[in-house]
Amino acid sequence: MYGGGRMKIIYLFLINFLVLSLQLNAQQEAANWYFGDGAGLSFSSGELENLDNGRLRTVEGSTSISDQNGNLLFYTDGTIVFDRNHDLMQNGTDLKGNVSTTQSAIIVPRPAHPGRYFIFTVDKPDYYLTPNDEIEGVHFSEVDMNLNNGNGGIVEGRKNIHLETYNSSNASENEFKSSEKISAVISGDCVSYWVVTQFTNKFYSFRVSESGVETTPVVSTLSNNFPPILNENDINITAGGYLKISPDGKKMAAAYTGTSLGNSNSGTKNTGKVFLYDFNDLTGKVTNEELILENSYPYGVGFSPTSSKLYITANIFNSNDFLENSELYQFDLASNNIMDSRELIHSSRNVAGGLQLAINGKVYRAGYPTDDGGYLNHTRISVINKPEEDAQNVDYRHNSVDIAPNNSKLGLPPFVQSLFKNSFEVENLCFGTSTEFTISGEPDFDAVLWEFGDGETSNTPNPSHVYSEPGTYTVALIKTRNGIPQDPVCKEITILKLPEINQDFTLQQCDITDNDPGDGITTFNLQLARNELLSAENSSVQLYFYEDEQSAIDDVENEEALRSTYRNNIPNQELTIKLVDLNGECSKLNKITLEATGGVQLNPAPVSGCELTDGEGEFNLTEIEQNIIQELGLSQNITLSFHQTENDAILGENYLPQIYLSAPKTIYIRAEADNSCYGFGSIELSLNSLPEIRDAMVTQACIDDFPLTLGNDINMPNPGDYNYSWNTGETSQTILVNAPGTYNLSITDTNLGCSREIQYIIEQFPNPEILELEIENQGETNQVTVLTNELSGLSFAMDNPDGPYQSNPTFRNVPGGTHTFYARTNNACKVAQFEEIIFGFPAFFTPNADGYNDYWLPYETNTTEFQVEYIHIFDRYGKLLKELPANSQGWDGDYNGRAMPPSDYWFKGKLANGQEFSGHFTLKR
Repeated sequence: MYGGGRMKIIYLFLINFLVLSLQLNAQQEAANWYFGDGAGLSFSSGELENLDNGRLRTVEGSTSISDQNGNLLFYTDGTIVFDRNHDLMQNGTDLKGNVSTTQSAIIVPRPAHPGRYFIFTVDKPDYYLTPNDEIEGVHFSEVDMNLNNGNGGIVEGRKNIHLETYNSSNASENEFKSSEKISAVISGDCVSYWVVTQFTNKFYSFRVSESGVETTPVVSTLSNNFPPILNENDINITAGGYLKISPDGKKMAAAYTGTSLGNSNSGTKNTGKVFLYDFNDLTGKVTNEELILENSYPYGVGFSPTSSKLYITANIFNSNDFLENSELYQFDLASNNIMDSRELIHSSRNVAGGLQLAINGKVYRAGYPTDDGGYLNHTRISVINKPEEDAQNVDYRHNSVDIAPNNSKLGLPPFVQSLFKNSFEVENLCFGTSTEFTISGEPDFDAVLWEFGDGETSNTPNPSHVYSEPGTYTVALIKTRNGIPQDPVCKEITILKLPEINQDFTLQQCDITDNDPGDGITTFNLQLARNELLSAENSSVQLYFYEDEQSAIDDVENEEALRSTYRNNIPNQELTIKLVDLNGECSKLNKITLEATGGVQLNPAPVSGCELTDGEGEFNLTEIEQNIIQELGLSQNITLSFHQTENDAILGENYLPQIYLSAPKTIYIRAEADNSCYGFGSIELSLNSLPEIRDAMVTQACIDDFPLTLGNDINMPNPGDYNYSWNTGETSQTILVNAPGTYNLSITDTNLGCSREIQYIIEQFPNPEILELEIENQGETNQVTVLTNELSGLSFAMDNPDGPYQSNPTFRNVPGGTHTFYARTNNACKVAQFEEIIFGFPAFFTPNADGYNDYWLPYETNTTEFQVEYIHIFDRYGKLLKELPANSQGWDGDYNGRAMPPSDYWFKGKLANGQEFSGHFTLKR
């Protein structure tokens, strides 16, 4: 049992591929980095190597994963995944990260499932709240390295699974859904991992266990000091910047690039902050927020290997928000006042890029100079060589690591942080060998306890252990310092037993197609042995074939093996098979015999298929197989496969699908009896044709056109020779339909058995609808915009349903008065109309008591903002003649009881919305 009452270790660190005899570094899963504009670095050999084979083009986020030997498995920018061969991974596109997210992705092993990984992705929240955009938030996808011949693939149905890291009932949070931060570490229980992300004042910790990702997070709510991520303008200002958990799983640091946003050049770019937190690696809780940096624009954070030092990069802007320089700081986490322990390591014109600890114990820094086009072409990154030392001794080398011809941008790939914790090395993981364990680093302990995961223990510093059974085991190392047991260091290992195969296996091939049949010499497809020798559980094991055992032993890299297509030299020739695990470390040898046998020639009768279109028909090869077996009287233990060419049939490769679309042709048959070659043959495919019938028809109809008759356009000769079947269940040639939809008709020739499908797609025209008018008064006239339901292809008219129509819904220079607006589509079944009294003024009035135009007053309107507060009427000399209050009947043309003469008069007034207006009109008598 572990010290401090810890629970028994079950699983932890995935070692996905197995070793025969290879000294392992403890953190080789983080051995290969891909980042920036095609940049790459490898630490697997112990010497830093510049890689020029990466395919990422990312401004910020990326991540990668290697196996325990330091062999690359895959890498991603959060949107696409490249496999070990730098090809697009199977199903590895359209992930929901973003190349401009600070930490767009991180990869976490699935405990107790060798070869399985989770890719967590983080989308980039929009800087400004835009309700029509879909922000994706945090997702995860599962990779299985056994897919695609060991090159890996994302499991179908296990891609872009959403994790909720926000309050979905809050409109702003629902818009953004996440920040740009994510980190991961091994749990303190040694059976799982924590994946932590942050949004607003909350941290969300998701446990990754043997059963998968637990989608209900542990939520930690903080704090009194930290401002909301969404400010009063609904602007996401703190999303950028790195989040890192310390390698020992006890601390966590988060950089928030800004906490305030003002107008342009307001000096608000220096409002970022960095906080330090306590992280509980047993519960996933985040507590004790501590401000350690402010008044800058921080970006990268990174811990030293022993979690004793913290490094931060920060941009410094002037009062006009122009970048002056960036700075690299060190903080001493053992200090009583961490904020005051800050030491400046370096100041430069580089931007403040990401920081990442490497397996060589050094901390690397990305970024580029702001001068001389550095963003486009900067082929170096920086390094802290001794991150555990005090500030004056860290040996920082600025822009010293060459990544040419590729370029650095802002980001470096994050990893599970506990990869960088001092660990132990393992060698000999093949079943039947003695597995050896070696403690890495300095002997910083008084005593040790090893638990090998099978109930056995050891107190030897560097023990050997023989496992009695193959399988997956969690090994724990507990060091005791000054009499106090330390937290366990755990590693999940897999002891591999390569499958047992039949020592007397014979691969048979029919010898009836050669020039000299019966001589025992023919062509074999060696990979056919794979189906017989390996079960589905061993699909990742590779087979290599050699003419003799010594060649197999000498070919360490498995590069000199025989080609799959092999012609034997002598009858019953014996070959050596080398079985190798997926990573090429464990291997063993076996023998197989190549036997050329007699065989039969198969000559079945031609078969007919039903023509579908363009001279091709559909052939059900499963049915054809059974018919041939019955026709030729073959035994039921015989199986047939079909091939395009005779050579494919001989070699047993490139099988045709069960449902095969083809023009008339000859295809070739391979027959096997109990998985051994039985014979070959060929069969002719011909076609039966139905009368020409048109393809799917789309009909658009108005609602008043229903019911519609379908099927009356089919003119079949001898219609009684056909059966009709509709998806409605009806069996007549024509049917009536009362609603839009898709109607399928199957027509079957009762003599040939061939069928043809016809599809009727009935669409009902939607009717336009005018919802309201948007009116803007422009003095004597108005601008009116017609607002409708969302239909495309609308045109608009005013005051005449016959037009003219215009595509623009806005009408300008609309005089006041009653107007009717119309909207229609090109094929509309009806025209929508909307009548409204538009604010404005009559051009004249005739106060002659005839009941028409006897008063002058603006046109009445129901629009509240266009209600009149008052109107003043003047003669041409500016004399005030009449003041009309709200709700007035209007001016009758009199002044002090005297009728005013016919002339032009002027007015000035004010609306309820505060708008003032003026104009003139004519009095006629």
